[in-house]
Amino acid sequence: MNKICIFYFSGTGMTRYIVNKIKQEFENQHIYVDCIRIENIKMPNIHLTSYDSVGIAYPVHSFNAPQIVLDFVKHLPKIDSMDTFIIHTAGEEHYINYASSNLLIKRLNAKGFKVFYNKLFAMPSNFMVKYDDQKTKELINEADKKIPLTVHNLINQISHLPTSKASVKFLAFFGRSEWYGARILGKFFYVKDTCTHCGKCANNCPKHNINITKDKVKFNWGCCLCMRCIYNCPEQSIYIHQPFKFIRLDSWYDSNIFTNK
Repeated sequence: MNKICIFYFSGTGMTRYIVNKIKQEFENQHIYVDCIRIENIKMPNIHLTSYDSVGIAYPVHSFNAPQIVLDFVKHLPKIDSMDTFIIHTAGEEHYINYASSNLLIKRLNAKGFKVFYNKLFAMPSNFMVKYDDQKTKELINEADKKIPLTVHNLINQISHLPTSKASVKFLAFFGRSEWYGARILGKFFYVKDTCTHCGKCANNCPKHNINITKDKVKFNWGCCLCMRCIYNCPEQSIYIHQPFKFIRLDSWYDSNIFTNK
């Protein structure tokens, strides 16, 4: 294993944090790594033959991989064989969250990407449930400790593919309704008068779902609830209308926490 590519999607930066840590550890072992954001990829220009292994990384959304990740894999070219691993993050390292990879693995294997490793990292929750500072630091420190063993297992191709019970698979299937619910919820976003129309929300949106004019910010029907616009808003101006005000939407954590040193 000399050269690896990790395709990743990250909303608020936690998955990106793990990907960068894994990249650093690989490079400590003199293995070259490309890390590419999924939304930046133009499919006709993707070339995989120069890599020995490929990784897919994402945050768990309602017990599933985000739709943007599944759509990316759906459009990958078929290949003869490629060792592939999955890295995902969630608010809790619970076996239920491993079901998020079921459909993804099925699509990857059908394309010739042979998934041999599937690893979940617990990171601070950024939706509905806020963790206190102490738990946040503990989760990040624990994730850091697991990086060297994860990379060791990947280099040595040690298989790790947890299985899911039928009930968990059904829960994941039901959770895919979030793909459609997110589009509706996103239409209830709005900005307060503190908005400066700086454009960061539109520029950071992976779905190009936000339009900004001189006096208006418009949220369209393509939201995937990645929370990136909220976490990157310098004025914390993005809110949600009724009847969804009970859903707390703000940047709970200092983004510097998820900046690799």
